[in-house]
Amino acid sequence: MGRAKKAVMSASPTLSHAWRSLALLASASALSATVPRTAAPPGIEVHGRPSSTLALPFPELKELVGGAGRARSVWDAVRAGEEPLDSDLVTIGARRALIACGATRFVPATLAETHVAKDGTTKLLVRLADGLAVEAVLIPHPTRPRTTLCVSSQVGCDRGCRFCATARMGLVRQLTADEILAQFAIAARVARESDAMPPLTNIVFMGMGDAGRNVDHVKAAATSLVDGDKFRMARSKITISTVGPSPEAFAALADADGMLAWSIHAADEDLRRKLVPSSRHPLPELRRGLIDALEARPARRRTLMLAATLIRDVNDSDDDAAKLAEFIGPIVDAAGKCNVDLIPCNPTDHTDFESPSTERVLAYAAKIRELEPRVHVATRLQRGDDESAACGQLLVSRKPELVA
Repeated sequence: MGRAKKAVMSASPTLSHAWRSLALLASASALSATVPRTAAPPGIEVHGRPSSTLALPFPELKELVGGAGRARSVWDAVRAGEEPLDSDLVTIGARRALIACGATRFVPATLAETHVAKDGTTKLLVRLADGLAVEAVLIPHPTRPRTTLCVSSQVGCDRGCRFCATARMGLVRQLTADEILAQFAIAARVARESDAMPPLTNIVFMGMGDAGRNVDHVKAAATSLVDGDKFRMARSKITISTVGPSPEAFAALADADGMLAWSIHAADEDLRRKLVPSSRHPLPELRRGLIDALEARPARRRTLMLAATLIRDVNDSDDDAAKLAEFIGPIVDAAGKCNVDLIPCNPTDHTDFESPSTERVLAYAAKIRELEPRVHVATRLQRGDDESAACGQLLVSRKPELVA
């Protein structure tokens, strides 16, 4: 029996306490059944019905405001980090048209708080129109001229991952595509106004929530991000991550604009169900769903990321690495290019889980490279943990605050 198995099934008082304390998280998922899963923040009224703003297709915005020039002026303001209804960059005609349609804000969120870590990682508390909030994180690269935004797709999350602080919230509600895009618009302004932060070039759907549980809004947001008339991002700079709630979720994400990522965490069935207790489908079934989704994509867009959060004495042994390397073989066959992202567990207040030693992470990576040399293995640098901005540390109140 491997070291991880012994640690989970026997074992040390510290680990036993960790699992007992985390058993309380199972009830968090149940909370999602009692709260609304969608929201309709103030937007534009089109023919008497609420519509989107940031996610509104450009041709529809053009028709709404009365011409391409007016529509471009709206997006000039958004890309400049300004609220179009208050911006001098927007033509008077476009502003009047938006107001006449019932718009109160084009960017349906505001920046409530900013927390900057010692390494420059910047956590943003983004306040939504209904008073709820989400966190997004700007992560400047330590050596290269680029910044990545980690964006949220839900308020809370119902996946219950044992090592993640967001799991404590349960699912409060889904984010709309507009609210996802608002995080990007706000973050782009923060990055632009910072003297120390490189330009915002990449976005990862790895914040609060699971993209696979909010597919329609995530896909709509990604489509707007790559739109040449709107945010103008490269498709290769977008990563959409999910724990894989079902094969159907993978199928639904097959045509999403961006690289797919599966947060697998462990290839042992029993161990993964302990780490991700919301799992309902066997791993081979999920793998088949992912492979089908990859094969439905053009060959040049099949690059995949596989992520594993490594926890000391739980899933960080050579045996765990060997099982993962064996399991992902068929996925690599379909993907062609596959990156394995190892994430040393970040500390949270609600668990006793610890990060493995550097030597253990390196040994885990070496074992994967030995058994599956076709993949690229990288270890994620710990960024922003002193401001609870690192992976697995995002947490906000479930209760809304009054919005002026």
